[in-house]
Amino acid sequence: MSDNRTHNDGPEHSCSGPVRAAYTHIPFCRAKCFYCDFNSYPHMEDRFDAYVDALVSEIYSTKLSGFRLDSAYFGGGTPTVLSPGLLSKVLDALRTHFGFSDDIEATIEANPGTINSQSVAELRSAGFNRLSIGIQSFNDSILARIGRIHTAEQAKDAFYMGRSGGFDNISIDLMYALPGQSVLEWQRTLDSALTLSPEHISLYELTVEEGTIFGNLRKKCMLQLPDEDQQIEMYAVAIETLASAGYERYEISNFAIPGRRSRHNMTYWRNEPYYGFGAGASGYVEGVRYTNLKDPVRYIDAVLSARSAVETSEALAGRQAMGETIMLGLRMIDGMDMDAFKARFGVGFEESYPEEFARLSARGLIEIDGRFLRLTAAGLLVANEVMAELL
Repeated sequence: MSDNRTHNDGPEHSCSGPVRAAYTHIPFCRAKCFYCDFNSYPHMEDRFDAYVDALVSEIYSTKLSGFRLDSAYFGGGTPTVLSPGLLSKVLDALRTHFGFSDDIEATIEANPGTINSQSVAELRSAGFNRLSIGIQSFNDSILARIGRIHTAEQAKDAFYMGRSGGFDNISIDLMYALPGQSVLEWQRTLDSALTLSPEHISLYELTVEEGTIFGNLRKKCMLQLPDEDQQIEMYAVAIETLASAGYERYEISNFAIPGRRSRHNMTYWRNEPYYGFGAGASGYVEGVRYTNLKDPVRYIDAVLSARSAVETSEALAGRQAMGETIMLGLRMIDGMDMDAFKARFGVGFEESYPEEFARLSARGLIEIDGRFLRLTAAGLLVANEVMAELL
């Protein structure tokens, strides 16, 4: 840690605000799931050490903002295909270079089958204090049908390993609208999830992307999915089931017990700045959104050769930055803070979007509640349409 660095926990007067969050991408996995279009690569074990060296180098080469991190998130891919020792090395670099707040939320994603009791305990000891487990389903047939490499029993075991390893903040991912999935089966998966009592649950509706195995099957008319009515019913069932169990829906597809909202998620939806490290990682600093080289080999070569890993960057300002802030903010059930919007852009939402607000409010899709602009219950069902009109 450099001696001349100071930590400033007061307000920062910049267009993008203080940088208090960092995302680190681990682009490796055991096998590609049939729906996956993420930047992830199986069978690259021989690159693990060099990749971590590159990550550490990228972190230390990053200009300091003078603010400690209060959120560090490791995503993938599957970060836990790396050893706890390698993951600890990267977390230590973040801690040493930027500093961590006393109550930092340090999250690591994991898939069942890539962790065990010892590795989980080592991750907790290294400083990770939030575990996010990609379970997706508690039905073995559906798990096999979507290309997952674990069983429902292994998913439960992974959760219990997290608990016994010292994680008191665990999130699980679940997917719906999957091939062969009925509303009844989805209800069973939700019920199984609730027996675990996770602090946070993220729901993902299947999206079929080109270039994936499912994308290729759809082109051949070989992919049978629940129809639109069933998809809507699955979402409604999830909202009712999780609300009855005491979970607050704080974003369109994210639920948490009170006090356990994901800081990583909130950083995105408030359109706040964050660092992005690793192959394909995106960041948003000083009003510039950037994305690193996606290919791990090219990324390693660039960073270890002291070249920039950034592949694309774009300065966001004016109407574009406003639009992003609104679009992301409306994903939150509380809505977008209009006071924060005006403080950031120097102009109020209603002044900037008078016609759009009039049309959407007249249709009962958006409303103002105190200082928050939010989607109504009807608006939540057509959120993409509302956001498209505002953008």
